[in-house]
Amino acid sequence: MSAIDTPPGLGLAVLLPHGTFAARRGPRRLAEIGLRVTVALGALAIGFAIRRPEAPQASTCFVGALTMIALGVLGVAVRRAQVTIAADGVRWGWGPWTVRMDRDRIVKVELYDDAIALRPRRGSTWFLSRRDWDRFEAMRRTAAAVGLPAEEHTRKAPLAARLQSYGRVLDAIVVGAMVLGLFVTVIAAGL
Repeated sequence: MSAIDTPPGLGLAVLLPHGTFAARRGPRRLAEIGLRVTVALGALAIGFAIRRPEAPQASTCFVGALTMIALGVLGVAVRRAQVTIAADGVRWGWGPWTVRMDRDRIVKVELYDDAIALRPRRGSTWFLSRRDWDRFEAMRRTAAAVGLPAEEHTRKAPLAARLQSYGRVLDAIVVGAMVLGLFVTVIAAGL
């Protein structure tokens, strides 16, 4: 006999209720635009830096271009991740490459008006914000329906919990990468 990790709801038992959720369209679009802009500006900056490799700032422009492209890729990768909530726990990731918080690790799922906080026995809290996830109300209903130890709150999440949300920081990183791309390209053009 062997044991394998199957996707939620696809085990040998009766089909379990679950839901899969993606990032909201606006932040996803911002990340995709950010990737296109950083790749285009990065290619220009690298092209300018290669023309004059002996210039003192050429290597800095090359590294800056690679850094902004990496930040653009990071934005798209995080925004394409999905969350799956099922009776056996919560998964975050891409298809078969996920990290998960098993049901037996979850002490409490706090359902706020604008967020879901997954509190584990050990480790850090996972925080899913309304601002980051599409179909948030369905996500809240699913977290309560699958039998996780949920607690409803009829208020917004506390500030300390909201600070754990990565959405605003990720959007700022993407915008910052585009600004860095413009800056690096202007410097590289002047070599």
